[in-house]
Amino acid sequence: MSTRLDLALHDLADAAADTSRFGDPDTSATVLTVHRLAARVRRRRAARAAGTAAVAASVAGAVALVVPQLTRDVTPAGDPDADPGACRSAVSRIPSGPKDELGVELGYQGMSTPRIDTAAAGQDLGTWQGRSADLVVSISQIPEAGVGATRLRLVLTEDGVVVGAAQELMSLTPTTTGEVLRTQLGDPVASTEDQPEVYPLEDTRDRWWQPAVTSTGEVRVAQNTSLGFAACDGSGQLSPGTYQVYATTVDAVGTARGAAGPWDLEIAQDDPTRHHLPDGFPDEVPLIDGRLVTAHRHGAGWAAEVVSPGQDRALVATRLLAEAARDGADTATSQRSTLSPPYDALAQDSTVALPGWSVRAVASQTPAGEPSVVYVLMPQG
Repeated sequence: MSTRLDLALHDLADAAADTSRFGDPDTSATVLTVHRLAARVRRRRAARAAGTAAVAASVAGAVALVVPQLTRDVTPAGDPDADPGACRSAVSRIPSGPKDELGVELGYQGMSTPRIDTAAAGQDLGTWQGRSADLVVSISQIPEAGVGATRLRLVLTEDGVVVGAAQELMSLTPTTTGEVLRTQLGDPVASTEDQPEVYPLEDTRDRWWQPAVTSTGEVRVAQNTSLGFAACDGSGQLSPGTYQVYATTVDAVGTARGAAGPWDLEIAQDDPTRHHLPDGFPDEVPLIDGRLVTAHRHGAGWAAEVVSPGQDRALVATRLLAEAARDGADTATSQRSTLSPPYDALAQDSTVALPGWSVRAVASQTPAGEPSVVYVLMPQG
């Protein structure tokens, strides 16, 4: 057992509410490991689009938000009868003339404050194992054409064709970064000078603002949003693989205008994995899919670690535990879990009560920098 795992288990056992020292999924090693999964697809696309260059330098340990430009070096196939920006349409058909300029900075929700690398282009949005990606977005410019952009639409594309989408209502009235910092984030000394405007997404109880700092020290603000992985043609969940995400807006009469992107996004393979666990490891504790690194006795309980690539790996692992608790036919509702229903709204690092065990799953990384989930099982009467 590694020294780092010893430290992590000690932290988790002594202070369940503290952050594990075992590893930070936002470190450069973890980010590079996750990004490596999409490298082959990116190289193929780069070869086809020779002459289109993208700078991809990022700040170590940062979650990058970038504003790459839509390139049109190829004309992808798509349904010629589909409206631009709609399901099965070619993304190249979205109007993007001089009055259709769109300013969007997009990144993914990490465990640290998001950063905007002003030199970056084409950054990945991470690898995801669940049914959606937790993204962050900042909108600095909307198209002048059309009848007023009222919705932000994020589209998932494959070979330039829209295969999935998510849409959010958007305010036509901008606010400044400084105003958001003061009123939403409680920063009483936020500057009022030279602060860029942002167009807010509709305010809901499940959406929040957060500060994002550029590589040059400038401050931005971003909101969280979710991009689901259901195919827009109703055929079910999208297959594992690398997709490209574009942002566009939809005006009051339903016309898509302006495009920013693409950003790569990886949907991870989610085949059931049969872990070879040691004798005595509780059968009722489900582990996330991936490569089992270790499973061993830890004091009166157990510890295990599974290599798993998703940015959402702790949430996926916790959801599996909560579902097992919910489905325990002989377990009283009050004892199923410390998590209250609905079980599809879980906080990562939450402790779940299963028959005879209290289980916690934490996002971590191996000493080699591979993203992983660490499980700590403690007996309970």
